[in-house]
Amino acid sequence: MHYLYFGRNVWPVVRLWLLVPSLSVMLSPFASAPDVRGATIPSEEDTVRIDRVAIEGTIHTRDTTLIQLLPRPVPDHFTRAEVTEFERRVRNLSLFDEVHVTREGSLLRVAVQEKLTLAPILTFTSGSTAKDLNATVGLVEYNMWGAGTQLGGQFSYSQRGPNVDLWLSQHPFEPDRWAKEVKGFYHVNGIRFADSPFSWTRNRFGAELEVRGPYNYGSPFRYEVVLEVYREVVLEEHASRPLPNGYYVGLIPEFTWDRYQWHDLVPSGYRISLDLKPGFFFGANHQRHEAKLRYLQGVPLGSKTVLMVNSVAEAVNNTGNPNHSLLLGSIVGIRGLSDNLYRNRAQTYTNLEFRHAVSLAPRWALQGVLFSDVGAFQSFDEDGALRPWKGAVSVGGGFRLIPTFLSNTLLRVDVAQLLAPNQNTLVQVGITQYF
Repeated sequence: MHYLYFGRNVWPVVRLWLLVPSLSVMLSPFASAPDVRGATIPSEEDTVRIDRVAIEGTIHTRDTTLIQLLPRPVPDHFTRAEVTEFERRVRNLSLFDEVHVTREGSLLRVAVQEKLTLAPILTFTSGSTAKDLNATVGLVEYNMWGAGTQLGGQFSYSQRGPNVDLWLSQHPFEPDRWAKEVKGFYHVNGIRFADSPFSWTRNRFGAELEVRGPYNYGSPFRYEVVLEVYREVVLEEHASRPLPNGYYVGLIPEFTWDRYQWHDLVPSGYRISLDLKPGFFFGANHQRHEAKLRYLQGVPLGSKTVLMVNSVAEAVNNTGNPNHSLLLGSIVGIRGLSDNLYRNRAQTYTNLEFRHAVSLAPRWALQGVLFSDVGAFQSFDEDGALRPWKGAVSVGGGFRLIPTFLSNTLLRVDVAQLLAPNQNTLVQVGITQYF
């Protein structure tokens, strides 16, 4: 394994790539305006009368699930912009690979092509050793009771330990409903550090209750609150000092500005989200706060070509306990970077993907991808002391075999070459997009 000096020659590149989200924000009014599916946004003042809604093409989805996405019950008058926003919300349910909303006099016709919504969860990422691989298997139904509600469960081997997650989640696109999500988890994580012999096992057993506010038609602003509670126990400790057990309680507000339109091949628009995570760890009487800012954008370059940008900046406060930290690696962040090794106080990364698809058959597409991941992080040692900042850069390519009739399911293969902070090659397989 060869190590690269990440200094004067590389940092200008990193700084340039980290500016991409800012440039994307400035360009987003222009880049996200064209819709490759031909939709336009008419004047707010131009209203139409709608007396009835006709739903065509649904199989398991209830008609009321779509009708309740309208800002008001029918019959009523609606602006043309509200009709366009209604179509965007139907698309963002991710239950259909074709959506067409047309008006015929006072009739609003919604024609869709419904996906198979019972889907497997399967991911695999090779690690630097067999202990550090990541694998997940599970099953999720995206349309329980025909209401766009998710019910899922998964088992994973990650961070050198077994993990179990179960969840039930309502979709957030109704304009007058408080959507709810309940999640339970049990995580066994092996904690280790770069350049250190110390390690231990950290167990967490807990639950989350999330409530999402009504998604008003008058603004792309969304908000939600998450209550998270877990029990943390340190086992098989081989640390330089004792680490406390305890209970965590956190009340987490999340804010989102959503102008993003989902699509199997060519997403468009942008979404900005801010998570503030104040919390307290009882037993050790430690504050455990966290903040995360994320920017996601799709810039359509053609009917089947898109440039995707995903950028994240996040940080935690820490009182010297490295069990409260952030992880950066191939699973999330930088493809090719060793997983379960860098536990960080602060980190930022940007993923860029150029995606171009070709049709193989009706409802089947092959998508080629070129990507680059770049980031920087400040990690803890085993005592919670801070190490100097490091940068990371990887480049690579891959493909996705996309059956558009399946909900959020595809075959993804990525080959990444890590350039810094060291050199490494990694093959990653999954059944969802990397972001």
